[in-house]
Amino acid sequence: MAAAAGFGLSACSDGGGGGGEDLAMPEDTEISASLNYGIWDDVQAPAMEEIISAFNEEYPNIEVNITIAPFDQYFTRLQTQAGSGELPDVFWMNGPNVQLYASEDMLMPLSSLIESGDIDPANYPDAMNALYVMDGEQYAVPKDFDTIGLWFNTRLFDEAGVEHPTAEWTWEDFRSAAKTISDELGDQGVYGFAGGVTNQALVYPAIMQAGGEIISEDGTTSGYDSPEAQKAFQMFADMVEDGSSPSVQTTTDTDYYDLFSSEKAAMAWDGNWRVATYAESPAMENIQVTHLPRDERQATPIHGIGNAVSANTDHPEAAAAFLAFLGGERAAIIQAEAGTANPAYAGSQDAFVESVPEFDLQVFIDAADEYAVEYPVSLNTAAWLNEESEYFPAIISGDMTVEEGTRELAAAMNEHLEAEQG
Repeated sequence: MAAAAGFGLSACSDGGGGGGEDLAMPEDTEISASLNYGIWDDVQAPAMEEIISAFNEEYPNIEVNITIAPFDQYFTRLQTQAGSGELPDVFWMNGPNVQLYASEDMLMPLSSLIESGDIDPANYPDAMNALYVMDGEQYAVPKDFDTIGLWFNTRLFDEAGVEHPTAEWTWEDFRSAAKTISDELGDQGVYGFAGGVTNQALVYPAIMQAGGEIISEDGTTSGYDSPEAQKAFQMFADMVEDGSSPSVQTTTDTDYYDLFSSEKAAMAWDGNWRVATYAESPAMENIQVTHLPRDERQATPIHGIGNAVSANTDHPEAAAAFLAFLGGERAAIIQAEAGTANPAYAGSQDAFVESVPEFDLQVFIDAADEYAVEYPVSLNTAAWLNEESEYFPAIISGDMTVEEGTRELAAAMNEHLEAEQG
């Protein structure tokens, strides 16, 4: 199939989705096995090690070894491992890739663990569960979740004489503040808004706020050429043009979050994954966060890591036990207290909120509960993500008009979606 060829996976089924036998918990806690656990974030590794230690209190004879690959190499390595039948026993998965791996029978379906009550989807946000469901079958357990907030620098707002952002802000409030701050503090090299060209933290939420969608609900059509999407792109292009935010070249040379943390921008749209970065900033005492501004509605995409089990694991019962522990409250609290991830398990987020009490991290929890929108994915998401990386900078920089760029982007994305239907 085209998607498999595009990702370098060797097809091992008819593409029906799901692989391996039903997972079942071990009959006793004395089971012996050695598992590999694949992750992509060394910042989270200490918390994962602590989780393994806690797991070993219950299952002392299951050895779990962490393997880490940087995110930009992680799925390349995973593709190679999948093709040779050597995936880690348990490993991190994300929304853009889960449908492909599930359709190629690389992941264990979790229905048996759900039916037995060892994993309960009710413990996680609905949109996170939906991200890891394909054809009615769940293939990963939500580990954490990301939503987007409006980070701002109180000192720069005060110096420019602009009132601080609130949860009631509209796009008009946001744009006015950004322009005023750039006008007032531009001689210091300060922008009102950090800008950038990211999808999850910038373009996706704006399109959703305008009432649009990135992909149709049935996953067959791009939404990039809609009036709502064009409105979102136009806002960011206009902010670059009038100096409210830096040029695309500037944010290519210096990441938007570095501009913000170094007080060269008064605002940034960013996720809760940036908490540790901003907490370590010299400007930390001036940094705060609130809800994103609204247009037609309030919205943020929700995404997060899921833990999955290889369909080819040699130790399915041990893997099931570890997966169930990873999806439980104790593992979630360990993550939360580390402050490096916002756990998906319901009721465990208090420790995350309290991990940096100077920031109003409850914003990210409330966003998930009140107005989060499921992250846009399809069978071969990576194919049209490549199109985004080409067109987003061209549109926001003004190298292409919004109408021309979104029309071409939608056409390119539709070609990939049509190929998926194959």
